[in-house]
Amino acid sequence: MGRNLHGKQTLKVKKTIFTALTLLFLFSPLFADRFLDHQIPDNLKLILDENLINEDTPIYGDSQEELSEEEDPVITELPLSILNETNRNHPLVIKHRNQYLSEKWLKWLRQVLEDSMEYRLYVRKVIEEMGLPPELEYLPVVESNYKTSAKSKSGALGMWQFMENSVKPFLQLDEFVDERLDPWKSTQGGLKKLLDNYNQFKDWYLAIGAYNCGAGAMSRAVKKAGVSDFFYIADNSLISSQTVNYVPKLLAIADICEHADFYGVDLPMHEEEYENLVNERDGIFDYVEVKKAYSLSALAAEMRIDEKTLKHLNPSFTKGFTHPSKTSQIRLPVGTMETALAALENINPITFPFQYKVEKGDSLWSISRKYGVTVKTLCEVNGIEENAILRIGKILYIPEK
Repeated sequence: MGRNLHGKQTLKVKKTIFTALTLLFLFSPLFADRFLDHQIPDNLKLILDENLINEDTPIYGDSQEELSEEEDPVITELPLSILNETNRNHPLVIKHRNQYLSEKWLKWLRQVLEDSMEYRLYVRKVIEEMGLPPELEYLPVVESNYKTSAKSKSGALGMWQFMENSVKPFLQLDEFVDERLDPWKSTQGGLKKLLDNYNQFKDWYLAIGAYNCGAGAMSRAVKKAGVSDFFYIADNSLISSQTVNYVPKLLAIADICEHADFYGVDLPMHEEEYENLVNERDGIFDYVEVKKAYSLSALAAEMRIDEKTLKHLNPSFTKGFTHPSKTSQIRLPVGTMETALAALENINPITFPFQYKVEKGDSLWSISRKYGVTVKTLCEVNGIEENAILRIGKILYIPEK
């Protein structure tokens, strides 16, 4: 459920005030006279009003019993929160909040939160460590549904949807490595990029909007608006409609998730799991460094661990092997570093004496026959499937026999 930080001290103070005013009403001659004339003072009427009591005090109905914190839903702000009453009630935020509270979208949100637990808890941890707004935990919900291999029509890739031209200096991207696919590294990169945006604009709404449209476009919008106010810029359509809705979507989803009790919805926040982070959720692994191309499949076989496990931990090696000319870190399950070091002693690194440019009529079988390697090996070192259709002009790396 949502994180409720409502304290009891305010309730006790209000109850004391209520009791004092009630006694004053009963025993004061002035109040008694008005009572006989059925003229209760307006300010006391407000305090005695049942609806106000139900909202702001622990006195309910005839029982006047204090409710527990779990039974008293309230909207509260988390430390460093970027949610407040003003933006929470902005028409765009209300529009998207109503959408996500509908049966269809609430089901979708619940499923995304459930499926994303493995990485979302790590994101939450890094956000807390960096001292960033907690609502940023839900940005990958808006960006990618927390899918690590999500790809947009414009070419943005990964959980944090980096474009190729926005990768540097946050992530590595070349023909052998694409860290946009790595949920741990891309989380670090995405949050650092957001922090860079904040340091530029000094405003979190502008920083988040700039993550979507680019810092250049947001700078131009701010200059045109003459004010550093995201909602002014959005209300006056000084940025694209996608960015206009981007920040309100995030705020609406974050508001629902962080105040699920208030909205009367049940969402998987995984508080207990967060208290006991382990391995992937904690971002804790063993690592080994290599400076040549080593096959992950060969390493897994030599270590006698599941190949899928090793590739799952190292999704940025897009061709199935480490970089042939740069230092690479291979991420390993905790406790397996010594096993990996021993295994690497028994594995020959891959060398590439040839590169082949695919021509019309080529097939994996014909190319493998030409260079005396198996189709399986050819596929492994080039990160392609055995039934893949080759694109004319594609460069294939040919390993030694």
